[in-house]
Amino acid sequence: MRIAVVDDESVFREQIARAILSLYGKENASCFHFAEGSELIRGIRGGFEPDAVFLDIEMQGMDGMETARTLREMGLDIPVIFLTSHTEMAMDGYEVNAFRFLGKPLDPEKLRETLRELEKRIRVEEKLLLKVEGEEVVYPVSKLLYAEAANNSVRFVFDGNVTEIRMKFSEAMKLIDGVSGDFFRCHRSYHINLGRVKKLGTTEVSMDNGDSIPVSRSAAPEVKQKLFAYVRRNGR
Repeated sequence: MRIAVVDDESVFREQIARAILSLYGKENASCFHFAEGSELIRGIRGGFEPDAVFLDIEMQGMDGMETARTLREMGLDIPVIFLTSHTEMAMDGYEVNAFRFLGKPLDPEKLRETLRELEKRIRVEEKLLLKVEGEEVVYPVSKLLYAEAANNSVRFVFDGNVTEIRMKFSEAMKLIDGVSGDFFRCHRSYHINLGRVKKLGTTEVSMDNGDSIPVSRSAAPEVKQKLFAYVRRNGR
């Protein structure tokens, strides 16, 4: 997840970035710092595509509300989380479709709740585009339990559906990881959805559709680490 942190106080930018990364994990999020709203707008016009924006309302130059209005005028539906020490300004956020308001100083639990809701919002938009028999087919990535290498093809195992496509396994993993950070290669032939793991064993994982997936000895410690990090992050 790419998160823009916009605040004219560098100390607070660093503070919220550290808080986000400590709660979300460096492997799952990257924070990009901007000292004012106009810097963010220039960055976006230059090709930067944030998944969410943590935006201070009161800044020198282009303030938070003006920045949010500009984002909406550009046709961007990026979730905006306002940062303010004046909660009475929350009403103004409705006109720019604010995602959340967080008070200063930060409340760690409220930040945690915001990140969980943010992840749910972004995950809805995660789609996997696969070419099946010459046609482009869109699948929700949350429905993908795992990908399995099968000779010169890859089996994509979804809820109630298995699609086999002729492609390299490395290409399949790159495609999946490009839309979701919740997958992990637990074996040379398997790339699993951590959110669909029901049980973790010493040499295998059980997926919630009943399939058992082997876990290589070298990958076992990291599988456990990644799975626990997922559970902490998502509350399950």
